[in-house]
Amino acid sequence: MADKTTVLTPDGIDSPDNGQQEDQNSLVVAKDLLPEEIMIIPLHDRPMFPKMMGPIIVDDIALQKAILGQVKDGKPLYLGLVLQRPHDDGLSHTAENAADFFKVGVAARVVQVSPVKPGEPLQVLVQALERFEVVSMLKGDAAFIAEVKYWFETRKENTEELKAYSVAIIDCIKELVNLNPLFKEGLSLLIEKINLSDPGSLADFAAAMTTSSGAEIQKVLETPKVRKRLEMVLVLVKNEVEISKLKAKISKRIEEQLSKQQREFFLKQQLQEIKKELGLAKDDTQAEIDKFK
Repeated sequence: MADKTTVLTPDGIDSPDNGQQEDQNSLVVAKDLLPEEIMIIPLHDRPMFPKMMGPIIVDDIALQKAILGQVKDGKPLYLGLVLQRPHDDGLSHTAENAADFFKVGVAARVVQVSPVKPGEPLQVLVQALERFEVVSMLKGDAAFIAEVKYWFETRKENTEELKAYSVAIIDCIKELVNLNPLFKEGLSLLIEKINLSDPGSLADFAAAMTTSSGAEIQKVLETPKVRKRLEMVLVLVKNEVEISKLKAKISKRIEEQLSKQQREFFLKQQLQEIKKELGLAKDDTQAEIDKFK
């Protein structure tokens, strides 16, 4: 019999099913509750954007205990998700000080915490809410604690120029789907979650869909101006299209080469069989004898 999984959920937090259906009012309430000082969770590959929901993995034992302790208190828990700067050797390292982090991250509400077994990482489902800039950061006993300044988008920009950028991004993603079906799910999510009246969020979701590096996507996160953000994302998506075209071209060339080699191999095999049937083919022993005649 499989072990029964117990899920820890802070008070005031809907289950994942309900959380995905939350209306704008609940987000407004969450913004009002965002703390000025927040526990920092290092991200190692890519940043997360506002309005996105997803799991984060926590390996550090002390950080696991800190999160579990606050969740058990039953109060809403908010975490600061900040991308850690890449190390020179390209490997992940434990952050030692504030300089190891980028300056802009997102505040996220903890939706669900999966139970942790000894020696295993903790999986935390979070709903990202707002961008913030780190004002100062100190290392506590279990985690980094940062004083942050939030970048609330109080007014939604929606000019004809922004609509044009938005349409261009969506068109590029549709082209990507034709070149690479793996982008189909991302496009469906983009269409479901975002509309042209919210170009800033469209830019965020589109950036997250790309295979761009964490540092490139971080630049999008650090760009508060919607027009500039759309412009940056359009470049990323266009680059993705060009990469997909190149991959398709290479794959086609390799397939053609393999097909040619396979055809030549099968023709040689057929010719050999025909020679055997006609008594014209010689086995290896007879061929060696003929060399010395």
